Amino acid sequence: MKRLGWPKREAAYVDTPKGIFTDAGYWYRTRESMLINYAEEVFERETLGCLLAKSDSWLRSPETLALWLLPALLIAAGPIQAVLTTLGFYMVWKIVSPAVVSRRLLPLVRLLETVLLQALWYVWVMVEAARAGQYVVLAIGLSGFIVIRWGILSYLMRPVIKWLWQSMYRMPVADHVLRAFIIRSALRHGITLRDFADTERQIAEYLSRK
Repeated sequence: MKRLGWPKREAAYVDTPKGIFTDAGYWYRTRESMLINYAEEVFERETLGCLLAKSDSWLRSPETLALWLLPALLIAAGPIQAVLTTLGFYMVWKIVSPAVVSRRLLPLVRLLETVLLQALWYVWVMVEAARAGQYVVLAIGLSGFIVIRWGILSYLMRPVIKWLWQSMYRMPVADHVLRAFIIRSALRHGITLRDFADTERQIAEYLSRK
């Protein structure tokens, strides 16, 4: 059990013929052997489980940030503006976040991902809304938490997001984000990586067989 809901430092994962599956529910089309062949020295400094955990957190960042944004906007801007702005932010960040992976921003994302902090934030905002008799704000806040936290928003937006991702990224987004963290780790440790083209080709061949 994660202490106070803090994201895991190491992701549990299963390496299968169809790719790597993490305990957070993300599917990477690459294989562990392919990644080791590509960046063996990196994994001597940071384990694959650690890099997968970072990638999982970044992939969840649209939901994480939307969870914090909605209550703040409900207080500052009102129900309609809060819902529309949060939805717009979610869509934009979901689309562009794989292209702007950042090790520097990751600690903040992981902090905001902490379940206890999210719960305390929502409880405080909902209590204040109830005291002020703002029952519309209360209802939207609770509904928004459920829709975002339980993955309903992600499910509803998936067809549009997937189509946009396919037009923007050559690789599956999960693999794109993981590669970005591997590259940034290599740069941090002064490691020269092997050519990724072979790994990318194997992923493309797998996808073409689907």
